[in-house]
Amino acid sequence: MNDSQFLTRSEVSKLLGVSPNTVTRWAREGRLACLVTLGGHHRFDREVIEQLRKQQYRALRDDVDDPKG
Repeated sequence: MNDSQFLTRSEVSKLLGVSPNTVTRWAREGRLACLVTLGGHHRFDREVIEQLRKQQYRALRDDVDDPKG
């Protein structure tokens, strides 16, 4: 496992603008794919999170461009 390929819940929370607890909840609910270390810590694939961040940005941008929906 290449450490630079994976992000911690704190890093994910900063990138997505949500709390670390939200990241953990999403992981437990299956909304965010993750690996769980032997110590029970969640690790998230950097590429997956970057794609989600881009989608989030596009959705926000679309709402600003067309506020009526």
